[in-house]
Amino acid sequence: MSTQHFIPTAEAAFIAGLTDRQMNRVVDEGLVPERLFARQGSNRRFTRLSAAFAMFYFATEDLLIAGARRQVLEELTARVELRGVMDHVLTLRLLDAISWKVEREPLVVDMTLYIQSALARAKEVDQANALVTTDQEVMGGAAVFAGTRVPVDIVLGSLAAGIDMGRLKASYPFLTEAHIQSAKVYNEVHPRRGRPRRISEANPGLPRRVTRVVKRVAAA
Repeated sequence: MSTQHFIPTAEAAFIAGLTDRQMNRVVDEGLVPERLFARQGSNRRFTRLSAAFAMFYFATEDLLIAGARRQVLEELTARVELRGVMDHVLTLRLLDAISWKVEREPLVVDMTLYIQSALARAKEVDQANALVTTDQEVMGGAAVFAGTRVPVDIVLGSLAAGIDMGRLKASYPFLTEAHIQSAKVYNEVHPRRGRPRRISEANPGLPRRVTRVVKRVAAA
């Protein structure tokens, strides 16, 4: 299995709609078949399919016992391997080539909704990676909107500080809601430390809105 099919913990957690801690449990407790994830030193790497399986595992913990959930995921993994489309399905492509329904009398477990949900979140990641880029030659390697030198943290930090979208678009006409959403997803999938810079730090010429509070002292 090619290493290119594996993604970091943060990305897998986003696709699964889980926390990093839950994704680490997937590895530590073997909650999905081991061939769907990998250990690289202290790092854990996942396939996108394992993220979809993890979503199912945690979402159904009140409905199915752990052993039954593992059996379902093992059967589906074996089914993928037998069809010879493993590489495509691991990245959540060619999903129609596989039946995601497992029948265990008297139960029928259908994974389709979990696969589709994970695929939708994976597409958000793909869009984020298309609209946000990093390059050591551009803004010192900070994440910027593709084709610009505008760091995503400046825009997100400014929104968090109360600067409305209209003011931001006046400075950055290319901005759309898709850019904003992609910036949020990118930061979640690629977590970094440090304080986001304010918009004024990158655009010192941008007019500032200053609010003064004047307190009057009552005459004695």
